[in-house]
Amino acid sequence: KVEFRFKSGDQRSSSGSHYTPDELVQPLIKHSLDYIIEDKLKESNPEEGLLSITVCDVACGSGHFLLGAARRIATELAKVRTGEDQPSPSSFREAIRDVIHNCIYGVDLNPLAVELAKVALWLEAHNPGEPLHFLDHKIKCGDAIVGLAHLHELKNGIANEAFKKLPGDDITARTLAKRNKDEKKQKQVGFDFDKQVVNKIEEVNTAFNNFDKLPENTPKEIEVKQNAYKNLNDSNDRLKLKTLADIQTAQFFIPKTINHRDQLVTESTFKDMLAGTKSLIGIRSVVKAKEVASEKRFFHWFLEFPEVFASGGFNCIIGNPPFLGGQKISGSYGYDYLNHLTGYYSPAKSVDLVAFFFRRIFQLIKEYGFQALIATNTIAQGKSREGGLAIIQQNGGCINFAIRSMRWPGLAAVEISQVGVHKGEWNKEYVLDNKIVERITSYLDDSEELGNPHKLHQNKDKSFQGSIVLGKGFVLEPREAQKLISQNPKNKNVLFPYLNGRDLNSNPDQSPSRWVINFFDWDEDKCKSDFPEVYLIALNKIKPQRNRLITEKIEKGVSLGVHDRRASEEWWIYLWPRPELYRTIAPLKRVLVVAQVSKTLAFTFTTKDKVLDAKLIVFANESFNKMSILQSNLHYHWAWKYCTTMKSDLCYTPRTIFETFPFPQNLYQESEFNLDQIGKTYDEYRRKLMLKIQLGFTKTYN
Repeated sequence: KVEFRFKSGDQRSSSGSHYTPDELVQPLIKHSLDYIIEDKLKESNPEEGLLSITVCDVACGSGHFLLGAARRIATELAKVRTGEDQPSPSSFREAIRDVIHNCIYGVDLNPLAVELAKVALWLEAHNPGEPLHFLDHKIKCGDAIVGLAHLHELKNGIANEAFKKLPGDDITARTLAKRNKDEKKQKQVGFDFDKQVVNKIEEVNTAFNNFDKLPENTPKEIEVKQNAYKNLNDSNDRLKLKTLADIQTAQFFIPKTINHRDQLVTESTFKDMLAGTKSLIGIRSVVKAKEVASEKRFFHWFLEFPEVFASGGFNCIIGNPPFLGGQKISGSYGYDYLNHLTGYYSPAKSVDLVAFFFRRIFQLIKEYGFQALIATNTIAQGKSREGGLAIIQQNGGCINFAIRSMRWPGLAAVEISQVGVHKGEWNKEYVLDNKIVERITSYLDDSEELGNPHKLHQNKDKSFQGSIVLGKGFVLEPREAQKLISQNPKNKNVLFPYLNGRDLNSNPDQSPSRWVINFFDWDEDKCKSDFPEVYLIALNKIKPQRNRLITEKIEKGVSLGVHDRRASEEWWIYLWPRPELYRTIAPLKRVLVVAQVSKTLAFTFTTKDKVLDAKLIVFANESFNKMSILQSNLHYHWAWKYCTTMKSDLCYTPRTIFETFPFPQNLYQESEFNLDQIGKTYDEYRRKLMLKIQLGFTKTYN
């Protein structure tokens, strides 16, 4: 086995692990690059064809996927050159040197990873007595998903979404949003995009082609090429195009406050800059855009690899893009970063970071090109599927290969998928979980694509996530809670049993193992005067915890949102108390619950005289009839189809599972009675069994 750490240093991905490389890399190459190689070998000049292939990894880490691709192309190139099925090591070495020089590209957010990737490629291609390749123009540092993919995107101008009011913004955001919207409605007179802009990229392309032809056989030639590359990057045409692309992107990241008002650019000003009627020199807004671009490492693909995009994009992109839950992106990178992603990659909203990479990569491959990537298995679930694979399919992408779910073969406890996409019509084999199928849908199954199920009105306001407490200081041991109640019986009004998903699935009687403080939505004075003993515990434990969470966000440079401020200012109240949940279940004797995350999908009843934790999904229903249906294999398979997953466990989402589930309608009274009896029998048998063997849901079902 080989030890390898992916994306070293890029904090967006933490998938370092031990693995067998062929488990991950070779299937991706087989179902993407191999098809391209097969076609190139049929050309009249197969050597030239193979060296024209362009392969990229947009989050290349130390370059392992790129090495796999380079070796694969080099093997065929050496065979073509020698006419031998088993070329000599020297022939292969020469071939891989040429492949790395002509075919291989990589990008990573982490500068150290970029240097490591260069070293890996140098070592692979080095011949004794020859200088190392010049790779600065092939392996680059930048944020692959922040920036423009193609030149024509400059025509889009300044996005209205750039002026969405975010935490920390003031009324300036609203003013600029209105101005930008109005200016986008106005038609620009006398502006010829081809003449003003396209001509500049053609000059850049010509200059790059001249640079790329420079030899690099001696140290002196390498030095000459290095200087030529610097001059190329500093050329007037390239600098102007980069500045325009930086300005367009930077508007998402500059705070919308009165202090920054003269650093922001709206549509009309940008179009004047694009047309060349407004200077780009010495303007505060331009200086600010360049500053933000440098800080965030904007990456404009058509400028960074002009020779690739002059021909439409890459033939193949492979790799293991970073993943991060959609809800965590703003916490890790800021609200402005998430706003840019959701604005640029609309209609994607709360999706995993890897889905944004899938979308960007699809933009970068040329017609009939391939992307073959590793992702978490959530890529085919929920919002990530809707904003990723589903959009790709709608825009002409065809999933030709997938492994739905497999354990990451290393230390990280995560389930991954392997997904291959072809840009254009596909008339060869579809391979799903190593079997040939008729089709592969965005759910990574082979069923007929029927679209997304609709939410049903009859299921509205009947399922809820439990309370999000936010603060371990709220939680008490039963003995501590009983002592507080014995000291002051009034404390019973703010102390409750606290049922969470672990208790539900682990305890034989599904009873809560702890208690919790609940001050509802009461003001601080009432809590302090009516429940002094409990308030003092909250003051000493909860308030410091909340303040620490806020401090950590500020130290990370993350903008504070409305909920952050409320959590700090109203520290004695739950972050999400869920009053609508408790109001809805108030008339009921009991409620149906299921653990939000589990393999068992075991539904059961609990009494309402407790606080129900966020790791529970609560159904405002006390009927055994409904329990029978939810516990049935019909609902079980529906849930797995439309769920998201956490590792290999099902994560129950009311919006996509319960609210869309078509419960049987207009049943005969006899059927209703039978369902009720089945539910009672099942529930009673299961309850007695678990008490007898003293196991909870998880171990009993196992």
